[in-house]
Amino acid sequence: MARKRIGELLLERGAISKTQLEAGLAAQKRTRQRLGVTLISQGVLTEVQLAQVLAQSLNLGTVDLTQVQVEWAAVHMLRDRFCETHELFPFAIDGKGTKEKKLLVAMSDPLNQPAIEEIEFTTGLPVAPYVSTHSQVRGAILRYYHKASPAEAAARARPPAPIPPQPDDEPPVMMGEEIISSANPMPPQPGKKTSTSMSRDLDFLFGARPDEETDVEKLERRFWALLRLLQRKGVMTRDEFLAEVDREG
Repeated sequence: MARKRIGELLLERGAISKTQLEAGLAAQKRTRQRLGVTLISQGVLTEVQLAQVLAQSLNLGTVDLTQVQVEWAAVHMLRDRFCETHELFPFAIDGKGTKEKKLLVAMSDPLNQPAIEEIEFTTGLPVAPYVSTHSQVRGAILRYYHKASPAEAAARARPPAPIPPQPDDEPPVMMGEEIISSANPMPPQPGKKTSTSMSRDLDFLFGARPDEETDVEKLERRFWALLRLLQRKGVMTRDEFLAEVDREG
């Protein structure tokens, strides 16, 4: 599936005008923010509207993680680090006791196919992706994996507030990394890089990546395709793979 830039999706859905998009792109070049963050900071649209565009364009459902009844059985199926890296949160298991059982996962980037394939392989359940806002996903991770209170989780995962535009003669304001860091339950340590997968997912969500697949995405997709093939041929079982991962980790 070809990925469109977030600006194109916003225009197609009428969430912003061409003038607003051009102003956002101009501001993005000056501040080096991601486009979605720039538009939200300018007050052009909200985080919720951004998520709705993704959901409508991909014909997926949305989920409000502040209102849904989260099932601990679903939470326990994925590790916190995996959820943080891929900006997703498992919130329920549908069809319990039936052959149609599936894991419901809230995602800020529902086109992160390698993450979906990894979940399906490691859990043995098909994934039903739902679109949620970045701050709601981060808040749910903080609350259910890191035991933060609802108020603390909401405060630490709060989306960026609108800011007035900067004059052209002022130095660029580097906002992208601050936004990622403020939502991260563990502050980045000096000398350590932000997760490549997390950066890729957020870059696509906020319109800073090209439409084509990256080398890392191709590698991940091929890796999980190989694991599924090995499993089908009886060379390796899912339990053997997980046991090996546990030994390495």
